[in-house]
Amino acid sequence: MWWRTRIILTGLCAVGSLAIPAGVSAGEAWTLDRALAHVGENAPDARVAQLRFEKARAQLDEARAQWLPKLTAETGYSATDNPTQAFMFLLNQRQLTFGGDFNDPDVTDNWGSEIRLEYPLYTGGAREAGQKAADAGVAASEFELAAVRRQLELEIAKAYFTVLRARAVVDAAKASLESQQSNLDLATELVEGGKALQTAVLDLETRVAGAEADLAAAENQRELAIAMLQTLLGLDDDEVGGFTVAEAWTTIEYPGEVIGTSERAELRALDERAEQAEAGIEIAKSGKRPTVAAFASTRHDEGFTEPDGGNSWLAGVMVRLRLFDGGEVNAQVAQAEADRAIIDEQYRKQRQQIELQVKTARLNLETARKRIDLAEKAITSAEKSLELTRTRFQEGIALSTQLIDAETALTGARVRHSGARAEERIALATYRHALGLPIRELNQSSK
Repeated sequence: MWWRTRIILTGLCAVGSLAIPAGVSAGEAWTLDRALAHVGENAPDARVAQLRFEKARAQLDEARAQWLPKLTAETGYSATDNPTQAFMFLLNQRQLTFGGDFNDPDVTDNWGSEIRLEYPLYTGGAREAGQKAADAGVAASEFELAAVRRQLELEIAKAYFTVLRARAVVDAAKASLESQQSNLDLATELVEGGKALQTAVLDLETRVAGAEADLAAAENQRELAIAMLQTLLGLDDDEVGGFTVAEAWTTIEYPGEVIGTSERAELRALDERAEQAEAGIEIAKSGKRPTVAAFASTRHDEGFTEPDGGNSWLAGVMVRLRLFDGGEVNAQVAQAEADRAIIDEQYRKQRQQIELQVKTARLNLETARKRIDLAEKAITSAEKSLELTRTRFQEGIALSTQLIDAETALTGARVRHSGARAEERIALATYRHALGLPIRELNQSSK
């Protein structure tokens, strides 16, 4: 129907100083400011984005850990009658003698413990690029979190004004029903007085029944709009005793100073993803370079078949160079370069979409404001027409169908006015969102 609006769940910018606890008061009506403050921290999409940001920070900690030495400890027990292994056990334990049969040794056991320290001196640039990628990942996740919150902010504004529009439609339907019932009463009096035909009563009875159906449909749409807003807020039925929405048509300011759309969080996130992709290319290329690592270890070996044990240590530097990999590294570099090119195209597409959003929102705003002016004029004209038609009907010089048409015209004008009013607020919210501005400034909260 005419008051139906499609609400898409995506994500919103939390207004920090307006933030409230996750718990909600059943008796307090939800204003737009309260909804904006709540959804950025409590909506499921916002929570998912926050968890992704926390994951990115953990990945940065992992990248930083690559610059620190690794210290490991190991211990184990084994026994054997293998000549070679038995020889090595006794040698490490400093217990080797030439009195036994090396070809057929007795069962020899060993309990060995080792502590090993390793530190990569050079990783072909992978370590540096890994940290750079992780840094960019954190920044990108933070911008993506902001983008999700701002999108949720826009959807909350749309849902809030959709509820108000649905309420206005219900009020218009109630007024129409009351007026049609009054017209029916008037027609009944005129028929009883012999001033009108019985068909007038029948026509108006049909219209009253239609007005009752319209009212029921409008009330259902209002409840659906409220349920959609509640869902966007991430509220379950058991969290709120009675979810109510405030009546106020909250003011949204026209953006006085337009900033560049390049500041949109979505574009800045893609900038960081591009940096991350560049680092990914360097990580892939590092596979062609040598790696250098230093290591040191100390070991103690002791067996139960011999009374004493032996200690030893080992230290050195290891250089590793991949001589042939069958083209694996080249394939990894090609993949990383393709990832970088994909992000470039995503950035171009996103920028074009934002520019279209700005133009569309501005034109929709102009259209909605013109529709408000026209609807206000139409209401004034329809009210006068209905008054005149009702007077003429009462005097017996107008048909019941004319009265019904005049009543329908007034109801339609009222509905169009409420729709244009909601669309004007939604277009303003969309325009601010497209420009990268918050839906409501902090100093607007008192309005």
